[in-house]
Amino acid sequence: MSAAWLSQVALPWVLASVMLAMGLSLTTADFARTRRHPRRVLLGTGLQMLALPLLAWALVLLLRLPPLAAAGLLLVALVPGGATSNMFSYLVQGDLALSVTLTAIAAVLAPFTLPLIMGWNLELLGLTISGLSLPYWQTVGQLLMVTLLPVLAGMLLRRTLPSRWLAAVLPGVKVFTGVAMISVVAALFASHAGRLPTLFSFETLAVLMLCLLSMLLGHGVARRLQLPNDSVRAITVEVGVQNAGVAMMVAFVVLQQPAIGLVPLLYGLLMNVPVFLWMFACLWRDRYPASAVTSRH
Repeated sequence: MSAAWLSQVALPWVLASVMLAMGLSLTTADFARTRRHPRRVLLGTGLQMLALPLLAWALVLLLRLPPLAAAGLLLVALVPGGATSNMFSYLVQGDLALSVTLTAIAAVLAPFTLPLIMGWNLELLGLTISGLSLPYWQTVGQLLMVTLLPVLAGMLLRRTLPSRWLAAVLPGVKVFTGVAMISVVAALFASHAGRLPTLFSFETLAVLMLCLLSMLLGHGVARRLQLPNDSVRAITVEVGVQNAGVAMMVAFVVLQQPAIGLVPLLYGLLMNVPVFLWMFACLWRDRYPASAVTSRH
């Protein structure tokens, strides 16, 4: 199984299937429930679309990443959260309706904002001088094909399929697409293992810091605004967990630059470390609230 086939064929198809499965899980009621609290939606979207790219730039400058690695990190900061963030929100008993709404908004905006902002990033990094560019409308079309359109198709299918049949099939579809995505990422990791940065590298540090700091940012701002605990958890996940599959697709398929795709690939693996640690801390606090309060005094 060649690396080219994995990145050019398998990755886009599997990514589209994951987004289709997410669409099968969505209803208009999911979005209607958040209308009563528009501030939470605006906060989460603002942190995703504005604060996260700025944080990525701060890390690029602080760690002095080489241009291609910097482009990979900035690309990660521009992609929508995806089904993974919804799964983590569910596991930590966050506001799932808010999480789903933020993911859906990001999926709608990203095909149009990502190519524009990433084009500026490539210019600022000096990569356009060597001929590297991101064609806007071609990128918009490809992102629509693997993100927004599959989500809309899934929502349409949900409205047309019998609810009893859907309830029986959907869990299996989610498991299948999740396993397929993990398998493709693992296969890409194996095929590019020789080119990946070492574990003790600035690229690894940048990936871990981006995930950790973005989670702290989302959590801190939501806490400062005194949002309910379930909304705080949803915003923490949505700001901190990015869809590495979309970033890899842009790097490998659109830009044809595997060197840029290595950082998103690294992110897809290493982001699980801070996310799972935070998730277990949340579950521990829910199970032993008295010990959590005692530990603060």
